Amino acid sequence: MNDSPSTAESAAGHSPDRAARLAGALLLATAACTVVMVVARVAADADRETLLESLRAVADNRAMYGVSGIARLLSGEALLLAGWFLLRTWIIRERRATPLVPYLFVLSGIFTALSGACAVLIAVHPAPEATYLYATPTAEIAPVVEWASGIRWISGKIGFAIAGAALLIAAKYQWQVGGALRKMAPLSAVIGAVMQFIWIDSATVMHQIIGPAFFLWLLAIGTMLAAGRVERLFLRAYGDRRG
Repeated sequence: MNDSPSTAESAAGHSPDRAARLAGALLLATAACTVVMVVARVAADADRETLLESLRAVADNRAMYGVSGIARLLSGEALLLAGWFLLRTWIIRERRATPLVPYLFVLSGIFTALSGACAVLIAVHPAPEATYLYATPTAEIAPVVEWASGIRWISGKIGFAIAGAALLIAAKYQWQVGGALRKMAPLSAVIGAVMQFIWIDSATVMHQIIGPAFFLWLLAIGTMLAAGRVERLFLRAYGDRRG
C-alpha cells in the first residue's frame, strides 16, 4: 500500500488538510484524558451500589474523584471539537464520507462533558464529612447532589453509546476507502456494537473490554488523521475533488 506524502500529496498537488490534522490531535487528546479519567476513577473507588456508599467513597477520595470528573469534562470537550473540525475537512464537505459521524462525535462530546461537569460538582459540593456519612446509615443527601449523580450516570452512558453508534456508521466508509481503513472497518463495527452494552449493568466482562477497545480506536484513528494518512487514503480512493 503506497499512501506516503511524497506520492499521494505531491501527485494531487495540494497541501495537507489542517482540519483533519487538528481533528486527529483532538481525538488523541480525548484518548489521553480518558486514561486519566479511568485511573483517577479507579483510585477514587466511588462506583458503589448505592448513592450513599458512593458519596462515602467520594468523601474519602475527593481529590481523585474531582480529577476524574475534570478529565471526563475535558475528554468530552476534546471529542466535541474533534467532531467540529472533522465537519470542516474536504472529505466531509465533498461528501466522501457522511457528516453523521462528526455530528455524533459532537453530540457524544456534549453528553460526556456534562457527565464530567456533574462529577466535578459532586466533588466540590460541601457535602457531609465521611465520618458523618459512615456513622449515619440514613444520612441526608443534598438534592443537588442527587440530581447531579443521576445526570452524571445517564449522560455518561448516553455519550458512550452515541460514540459507539458513530463507530458503527464509520465502519461502512472505512471499508469503502480501502487500505488500512478497510482493515480497521470490522473492528470499528464490532467495537461500536459492543459499546452499546454500556446499558447492561450485568455485562461486567463487556464493560472491562469496551473501554480499552474504544481507547485503542481513538489512538489509532487519531494518529492516522494527525499524520495525514486518512486523507491520503481518501485521495487515493476518490482523487482530489476539493473546491
